[in-house]
Amino acid sequence: MSIGSKGLATILSFSFAVLTAVASAQQPVAAAAAGAAPADKQESDEVKAAEHAIAQREKLQEARLAIAHNDRRALDKLKRELKDYPLLPYLDYWAISKKLSRLPYDDIDAFLDKYDGTAIGDWMRVRILRELGSRDRFQAYLKYFRPEQNNRTSLRCYYVDALSRHGDKAEAYKIIEELWTVGASQPKECDPAFNRWIRDGGLTRELAWKRHYLSVTAGNIELAAYIARKMTKAEARRAKLMRSVYREPDQILDYTRFVKKNPEYRDIVNIGLRRLAQKEPEKAQAAWQRYSASYLFSDDERDNFLRYLALQFARQDDQQGLKNLIKHNEGFFDQRAGEWLVRQSMRELDWAQVEFWIDQLPQADRDHERWRYWKARAIEEQLANADKDDTERKALAHQLYQQAAQERSYYGFLAADTIGQDYSFVDRPAPIKPEQVEQVAARDDMQRAKELQAIGEFFHARREWNYATEDMTPQELMSAGKIASSWGWYHKSIQSILAADYLDDLELRFPLAFSDIVAKVSGRMGKKTALDSNLVFAIARQESHFSHDAKSGAGAMGLMQLLPSTASATARKAGVRYRRSWDLLNPNTNISLGAYYLNSLLNRFDNNRFLAAAAYNAGPTRVSRWLKDTANKLPFDVWIETIPYRETRNYVQNVLSYSVIYAYRSGNKSTLLRKNEAEAKL
Repeated sequence: MSIGSKGLATILSFSFAVLTAVASAQQPVAAAAAGAAPADKQESDEVKAAEHAIAQREKLQEARLAIAHNDRRALDKLKRELKDYPLLPYLDYWAISKKLSRLPYDDIDAFLDKYDGTAIGDWMRVRILRELGSRDRFQAYLKYFRPEQNNRTSLRCYYVDALSRHGDKAEAYKIIEELWTVGASQPKECDPAFNRWIRDGGLTRELAWKRHYLSVTAGNIELAAYIARKMTKAEARRAKLMRSVYREPDQILDYTRFVKKNPEYRDIVNIGLRRLAQKEPEKAQAAWQRYSASYLFSDDERDNFLRYLALQFARQDDQQGLKNLIKHNEGFFDQRAGEWLVRQSMRELDWAQVEFWIDQLPQADRDHERWRYWKARAIEEQLANADKDDTERKALAHQLYQQAAQERSYYGFLAADTIGQDYSFVDRPAPIKPEQVEQVAARDDMQRAKELQAIGEFFHARREWNYATEDMTPQELMSAGKIASSWGWYHKSIQSILAADYLDDLELRFPLAFSDIVAKVSGRMGKKTALDSNLVFAIARQESHFSHDAKSGAGAMGLMQLLPSTASATARKAGVRYRRSWDLLNPNTNISLGAYYLNSLLNRFDNNRFLAAAAYNAGPTRVSRWLKDTANKLPFDVWIETIPYRETRNYVQNVLSYSVIYAYRSGNKSTLLRKNEAEAKL
């Protein structure tokens, strides 16, 4: 709990930097509105506000030290001095947290009564439930648990354990059935409740079989084997057969062995068909025809399996198998399979087939700018190879390009370039009233979020913000986006304007965040590279929405989502100081290393930005392999559209379009593709 003088100095330095950034962002607006003389007063007021905020934060840290040292007298004195400070509730929270293991019920009850329904109140409830559950204090647990609110699995498991001991056992066992019937292992907190439920006869043969089936379907074979030990000998034999079929699905081709009246064999066949489809989809299709005649699968089961089978044909690049599947199953057409056939036809530059498969897509998809662009492109390519001019088809292609070009997107920009039309940016500031901005900003929860962000308590800051905005109207969300932008909390600004479903405020959706750092770092790279500020902005916007403390499940960190291993290797080459992974949460360090790494990818891929972007997302080795596979025969747009990974495909398209938008936001004009990129054969 102890902060220490060094930690305190760091927090105060960070706080002052944030206040300075906010003041700098807001000052031009005030000056423009009020003129030069009032601007001096504005600046004086901001300095006073900054000094007051720093003084409050100093007292906050003194109070935290008093909590750490159990100095109740000093804490009470500081709380009186901080009575108007937004984070006063957090002093109570930290004080209770320090002695939580002693279960001070009176303090906890008073805190929860006072802050019920707030972010910190609900988090305290989670903390006390974890403490009570881990110590088997189940009667108290029932007092604090709220079924409609506390939906974490571990907390629910403690709850049913408590309920089965001291409450409604029938209700508890009903919930246990829900917790049991999943295909994955549940937290250890569930074990006591599960064991009692099983001892009381709650585990029926149907529930045991269902979880076994779900576990095998999910590939959790060890869990399935454990479940089978709770079955009768006959059921366990069938369960063992299911696991065997999962490993060796060819067994289901012995039709007489598996066409049984017992419904459990139907489940085994389902497992076998899907596993066989992964290895040999043609055999799975033939087996499906045989079994469907015997088992009379429902329409939903039929469509689900055929969609799965279509996906397996696509994964194995079996275009003919997929075509036969659609041909031999009347009324079946899977959207993902259809899009895959479009892209496979593109890779073969078979433009007639491209158009044919686009026309099979649902109307809503055909009306999207993606498929309008590609249908127009397919028509143009066919006209170029035709013996005679077809004015009607030519006019249709132009019309489709025009419709696509109305959109502010990758395909809209592509279409506009094709017909020589200006890009459509549709930049309209959100209709935000200043008085509503002030009203929303003044809310207690918003002030707590702001102050927590300023002192580096990012976890609690995000919780406060999420609670504050959860029930806001679209108008309030737009105001919240404006507020977050003024605070330099750009990812929340983007999140709020998107939640308000207002997509045309480009200032809020595409902020020029950390612009001084981006300009400085980009300028250091020199003029011989394709790296510029717009590309750096685009990558950071795509990677983290400008959240400087973002951390991914894979371990990537910061604004440009760098892995610590990549950062370490890059730092040595770039001459950037880097000591530990937490350095990546520093915007200056992260952008410096991210831009240098991005520039190294541009150098590797001949200053081609979309190849560098693909490599930034999927890794340079994969991109090199994809280039080898396509053997310099595809136009740039076909190569991008047929990137094997959907995530990387969308990533590249976003980065290119975001680069154009950031050029526009910076007051410059830019094209989607540069000459070397547009003329590339890949």
